[in-house]
Amino acid sequence: MSSSTASKKIIHIVLWKLAPPPSTLTSASDVAAHTQKIHDGIAKLLTVPGPLEGFVGPPKIADRAKGFDFGFYSVFADAEALQKYAVSDAHMKVVIEDIRPNTVDVMAYDFEFGA
Repeated sequence: MSSSTASKKIIHIVLWKLAPPPSTLTSASDVAAHTQKIHDGIAKLLTVPGPLEGFVGPPKIADRAKGFDFGFYSVFADAEALQKYAVSDAHMKVVIEDIRPNTVDVMAYDFEFGA
């Protein structure tokens, strides 16, 4: 296949700002456990079929993160694979049950790379 007709891989990046922890969580350990539970929920995206690879984690340099608490980096074979993933039942289940209830802002950014 020539490079002019080959599908380009898609990098899909999503960043989230977490909702404040419930006011009933008063100790630092309770807040940390709550944050870990949210991370574990976001990490369920790694079990959704579609990406060739993926990673979830907090920022390594928090001062540059502009308030975003967690990020998801994934690679898809092509734009069609990303679209199928985006509307899949498995993806929507994680978004609706684990992510939306625990976040206040989201930013997604997609771009092509490769031949």
